[in-house]
Amino acid sequence: MEYKSIGYKKIVKISVICSIILALISSFVFADETAVSDDKIYNNVLNILVFIQKYSWPIVTLVFIYAIYQYYVIGSEVVEHKVLGRRLIVGVAIFMVIVQSLPLIYSFLTIK
Repeated sequence: MEYKSIGYKKIVKISVICSIILALISSFVFADETAVSDDKIYNNVLNILVFIQKYSWPIVTLVFIYAIYQYYVIGSEVVEHKVLGRRLIVGVAIFMVIVQSLPLIYSFLTIK
């Protein structure tokens, strides 16, 4: 039973590149101050989103390493783990794009 892994590799590469670009853009935009408006609640929510964005990288890296381990090492013996590892890899990559874009989306939505 063969698996075509070309499709998911493109998705993962594009997602990782997009998340890195979004992280860089966000770090330039919010480098000085994360105040979007005069409302304290809006600013606190944005601060939380920026905090989650910055500190999600170490956790996601560990999960990504586990997913690669499950795909390549365990998946070489059990096909079910290979499929689960592939799903986890794609899920982590897409999750990172979402997490990296949340502060920018929130700031665009709250600007008056």
